[in-house]
Amino acid sequence: MNKNVFFILGCPCAGKTTVAKLLTQRNNMYYFSGDDRRFEYYTHADKAKHKYMTMDASSFWNWSLSEMVAWEKGVVSEQTPLIIEDLNRLSKEHDLVLFEGMLDISYLLTVADRDRIVYLTVDRDTCEKDFFGRGDHNGMLTAIMNTEGISDEEKKRRVEIRREAAITAFYEDAQSFGIQSFSRKEINSPLEMVNTIEQFFGIWKDKK
Repeated sequence: MNKNVFFILGCPCAGKTTVAKLLTQRNNMYYFSGDDRRFEYYTHADKAKHKYMTMDASSFWNWSLSEMVAWEKGVVSEQTPLIIEDLNRLSKEHDLVLFEGMLDISYLLTVADRDRIVYLTVDRDTCEKDFFGRGDHNGMLTAIMNTEGISDEEKKRRVEIRREAAITAFYEDAQSFGIQSFSRKEINSPLEMVNTIEQFFGIWKDKK
């Protein structure tokens, strides 16, 4: 992995997208959103190689929490090598590249140095409270609540299990991977977070 690629990972609702967009604007970086491109990688899925991306999810709402979590993590794991391949290509076309989203951290650490990776976090209570306030998550909530032919009780169950599965799947212990972690609650504003990350990455030195 070329040295001009940087990574902002993190749990849901930690402020990854807000911080990443500000960071890329300030440093003229190419912005690569894992969330925005997630469904694009399904078109590359091969049944022989990608169990989770090609899984029949028609019975999704009958899955247990552990099955949902395994699927969420499995899809990210299968997409990670594809994303890394694209990032390598983009690193030859742009001076600086920033990935924002979630990747298989164990795989990432085989190709990227820890000093180019940060993990943004927030306490789990805030994560759960804010989860459906995000644009993409709010769409998920709307889809569930507008589903016809199911009871209000079933809608509530789906909302709760969907939130729990997504948070559980992507709420990582960054310290266990030896990755630098920054808390949304401890760093008070997106701009302050950007300044902190710029200093960690060393790219602040390039500013005039």
